[in-house]
Amino acid sequence: MPKRISRAYLTAACCSGYFVMGLIMSLIGAALDVFGHQLSSTPTAVGSAFFFATGSATFVLPFFLGPLIDRFGQKPVMAGGSILCGVAMLFLSQVESLLPASIIMFFIGSGSAGMNVSANTLINHLYPEESGRALNLVNIFFGVGAFSLPLLAGWLFLHMGLYELLLVVSCLSFIPAIMIVIGVLPPGVRVSKFSLREAGQALSDRLVFFFALLIFFYVGLEASLGIWSRLAMVEKWKVTNPQDQLILAGYWASLMIGRFLAGTVFRNLPSHRLVLLCTAGSCLGLAGFLLAPNMEAASAAIWFSGLCFAPIFPSTLGSVGSCFKSYFGTIFSLIIASGAVGSVILSTTVGNLGSSGSLAEGFKLIFAVGLVMLATQIAITLKIRKRLENI
Repeated sequence: MPKRISRAYLTAACCSGYFVMGLIMSLIGAALDVFGHQLSSTPTAVGSAFFFATGSATFVLPFFLGPLIDRFGQKPVMAGGSILCGVAMLFLSQVESLLPASIIMFFIGSGSAGMNVSANTLINHLYPEESGRALNLVNIFFGVGAFSLPLLAGWLFLHMGLYELLLVVSCLSFIPAIMIVIGVLPPGVRVSKFSLREAGQALSDRLVFFFALLIFFYVGLEASLGIWSRLAMVEKWKVTNPQDQLILAGYWASLMIGRFLAGTVFRNLPSHRLVLLCTAGSCLGLAGFLLAPNMEAASAAIWFSGLCFAPIFPSTLGSVGSCFKSYFGTIFSLIIASGAVGSVILSTTVGNLGSSGSLAEGFKLIFAVGLVMLATQIAITLKIRKRLENI
């Protein structure tokens, strides 16, 4: 690796990308009521439209971004995604109806997809022998961004407004582009003789399908809790600002703590075993939310679910890095795209259930999906153990 730019610097550049993605992810859940007022719509309608737009982008774009990363490296994709998010945020602050706002959210989702795929593949290249641990630790910055946004939103909504919030997020969104453009990437981050046929063969591996299926469920669950848990608490327990924002911030903080524990205390536990324990724990947390007798118990259940959710995505990508040795961008793109589909389907379905009845019904669906995710990981654990033994 060139001496003038260290691995630590490139890791920091990836962390800035995770931070921005966390801000964007939690922006929708933290500001649904305010967006609804600005766009003359209901919070549930705005949430469903926004997540459909961002989810559609993060589903379509990775199929192009993954091969681009394998061929040309992470730098142009991460820089482009960062700039796109920053510019789109400025436009979002000016619109006054739902349709143009949703179109802008599609571009924001596209930029986030670029940062997501490029940051994850770069970390996998930087830490080939311990990618699971490294991905858990750097993904903490996703939680830092997601945790910071509700706190920032609570203060700005009391003293200023949505425009100021979007302006702050826009400025922060340019940081990953600046850092990655300055940086010098290590050798081996590109496939010098890229072949679409070989990339297709990598995607056709059965284990890739199971990884993608697990992330489909996981991202759908994480996104649904991030966007709807605050409104569910407001609906059931009449929680008001800023307490509702603090509860949401606690959920994102639990993701940070969970990833920190996965990268430190449980660093020697094989990734697939850790994910199995986490999927089981998340089901317990979701059941606890449904059965909670009061606001305090419901908040604790949501936070515990976040704690268990936290390592699933980075640890699964770590397992992918252990099982495959090339075409990371292409494989990661399929897995991340499947997560986008899960986010769109589950979060919009929960929102539709909330619009037609009660968000409590939506959280019953979330719990059922959690059980299916657990069953999927049990099947993966049996398959991945054999695969890793043969490598």
